[in-house]
Amino acid sequence: MFLVIYGVAYWIIWKFIKDKFFKRGVRMQHKKTFAGIVAGLLAVVVAIALFVSVERVPVGYVGVVYSAAGVEDQTLAQGWHLLSPLKKVSKFPVSQQQIVFSDDPADYGEKEHADWSIDAPADGGMVKINLTVNYNFMPDRVVELFNRFNGMNGETLVESRIQNSIIAYVKEVTPQFSVMDIYSDKKSEVNEAITNYLNEKLQDEYGINVASALVIDVELDDTLMQKVQAKEQAKQDAEIAELEKQTAMAQAETDKVKAQADADVALIEAQAKADAATIAAEAEAESNRKIAQSITPELIQWEEAQARLEHGWVTVQGADTIVANP
Repeated sequence: MFLVIYGVAYWIIWKFIKDKFFKRGVRMQHKKTFAGIVAGLLAVVVAIALFVSVERVPVGYVGVVYSAAGVEDQTLAQGWHLLSPLKKVSKFPVSQQQIVFSDDPADYGEKEHADWSIDAPADGGMVKINLTVNYNFMPDRVVELFNRFNGMNGETLVESRIQNSIIAYVKEVTPQFSVMDIYSDKKSEVNEAITNYLNEKLQDEYGINVASALVIDVELDDTLMQKVQAKEQAKQDAEIAELEKQTAMAQAETDKVKAQADADVALIEAQAKADAATIAAEAEAESNRKIAQSITPELIQWEEAQARLEHGWVTVQGADTIVANP
């Protein structure tokens, strides 16, 4: 940093001297003045180099300032800062960062990675978990962490200690769940449990806040894979049996409805026939009644008279019945 400052100051001095004293056609008439200016400017450069350094804290970080005299309580915010050359800055990320535990390069994007995952116990076997952890350092804890961990910055602390702690804590969570929970059914609950447990442990131990821990992928050993396949097959068989049961019940209900409909139709048809027969009988009875009402003594006498003219002595027994007497 001293060299950068010195180089910038040297360029400024040279530009000034060149513009003032080395223009074409201009002669130096005041050598003492020139020497005094140069000496003064060089003194300024030396003073800056000895007593001031420039330090940049990246966006999303804070800086812990320390020197041989000790560690300052006040941290530096993001941006450029002028400091004594005797002071140094250790940086900690306070915006969200991500740790990836995976043996699949696709999970890392363009980041460098260590190709590792977490081998965790579950259901008497081992599951290989690919996991992402989103975290940040708490700004009010970074000075304490710097003192407690012998001057480690955030990156070094994560790589040397926090990553291993996360692996250990994940292994303490997974036995609470079945392999089916981790593998498929309740992965969201597993994520929540890991996130909560990491926060419980890491906040106190490392001043780390965990925003989320997400299981990306799970690989099973042979024993657990057989268990999962057996459970999946049993689940499929149960679903098929339930579907067949529902289908049979639906068919039975359909048959019942159809039978009831057929019975209703037959009843309606029988009732219609009965009603038709009743109507016909009533009509016939009405006709006979009217016929009977139409046979009067006068009609009978008239019919006898007509028959006697045609057949001789006859007896009329009804309107249409004539009995001849021998």
